[in-house]
Amino acid sequence: MRVSGAGKMASSMWSKNASRNIGVSIFALLGTVWSADAQEQIDDPTMSPMLFGPTRDEIRDKVRQEQDSEREAELVTYEQERDGQSIDEPRLRPLFGPTPTGDADPDITGTRVSLGPEDRDNSFFGALTFLIPDTTDLSIGVGPVYRPDYFGSDNYELRPDPQAYVKFRNFVFFDDDGVDFAVLGFSRFRFGPSLRFRGRRRDTDNEALNGLGDVGETFEFGGFAATTFYDRFSFKAKVRHGLKTGHRGTIVDGYLTGLLFRAGRFSLSASGQASWIGDKYSDAYFSVSPDQAISSGLPQYDADAGFRNVGGSINAYINIRDKWSLNPYATYDYVFGGVADTPIIDQFGTRHQFTVGFHLMREFRLFGDDD
Repeated sequence: MRVSGAGKMASSMWSKNASRNIGVSIFALLGTVWSADAQEQIDDPTMSPMLFGPTRDEIRDKVRQEQDSEREAELVTYEQERDGQSIDEPRLRPLFGPTPTGDADPDITGTRVSLGPEDRDNSFFGALTFLIPDTTDLSIGVGPVYRPDYFGSDNYELRPDPQAYVKFRNFVFFDDDGVDFAVLGFSRFRFGPSLRFRGRRRDTDNEALNGLGDVGETFEFGGFAATTFYDRFSFKAKVRHGLKTGHRGTIVDGYLTGLLFRAGRFSLSASGQASWIGDKYSDAYFSVSPDQAISSGLPQYDADAGFRNVGGSINAYINIRDKWSLNPYATYDYVFGGVADTPIIDQFGTRHQFTVGFHLMREFRLFGDDD
């Protein structure tokens, strides 16, 4: 069969078009496969090769995790600072009802608690501390005090009584009950070492002490623990032991303080406290040895370890002008039988101990602006 020239030309054009269409189809098929594979990598980041780095989803997840971690760290830091502020720098508030500023209830663990009269140290300023504004780093003052001339005496004396209180960055607290270092703390608890200097008791302080000799100055070192409950009450315990000179004994103090109320420029707190003493402490202050009995004329007496006293105090804070305040106070202590039976108390003193006085105080900021 012979094909004409026109037929040959049509046949040739059909062949070229068919080849071209087949090529385009193959190219389109390959493009579809490649697109599906690329889409699969986008939809399933785990299939992307490590050679080309993380996918956008992986980067977004990592950024999101880092942001969440930063927010969590900021929240923890804020809560820690808030807890430290509320524990160590409480605001005044009524015993019942909301705070005057509407703030949350404060935690007063870091506040000081009154020790009550002890030897020549009545430790008035302790219970008053959490009545002082939370911006105070230093308070100094002076005032008269009327108190026994030795612990257990029925002879009272009126004398000047300077006072100082320092609070350093919610870590160091210093007053006439010594210095506490709040090195550990969590939630509403605080722990740390405690140090106190106890002055000399001279046998010339009272005729009842004549011939007993002096009880020298003593550095007492130990630790304290404190906690707060109901946001208005603080309990603190201290255990300290005399070093080298002085009594060289052990004394354990427990304190409970409550902020009663605040009305305008007037605030009021109440405290209760009890003390337990060891044998060496008892011997130093309340025993009468055979030699002491001869030199003093007192009967011989051997004081034992046990509870020394229990008592309480009332402390007021009256703001009179900006950073000035007037702080009246009164304390009472009952001396327990084992201690009260010593001749220096039984014959020359009384188991009922009272202290009254006041201080005019000036408050300062040491670690911030002071107007």
